[in-house]
Amino acid sequence: MRAWISQPPLWLEVVNLKQPVDSALAHLDEGEREAISLASELQAALLLMDERDGVTIARHRGLKVIGTLATLDLAAVHGLVDLQTIFDRLRATTFQSPLRLMVSMLEQDAERKNRQEGRQ
Repeated sequence: MRAWISQPPLWLEVVNLKQPVDSALAHLDEGEREAISLASELQAALLLMDERDGVTIARHRGLKVIGTLATLDLAAVHGLVDLQTIFDRLRATTFQSPLRLMVSMLEQDAERKNRQEGRQ
């Protein structure tokens, strides 16, 4: 578990695993192992994960998985973020995703915005 420099934000609840991590997940990174184990333990409705091997295993275990880009797209659909701005910020990090995917999502976002403006 990651240590906080100060207290976690009030909206964040830190939950520890009650059971040991499944040894069948040993080939995954620690974060993916714990995320899959915790999502299974809590019977989570949705798991945020981008790492391919982890996503595949989580789905085989019956978990519903969503990635970072899809999460941001949903936030944009609901007017919570500007997709172009958030993608620019994301590209300034170590996050890796095919540029063509982000471009395609931005094009869809622009079309969605145009349709919404046409209805107003």
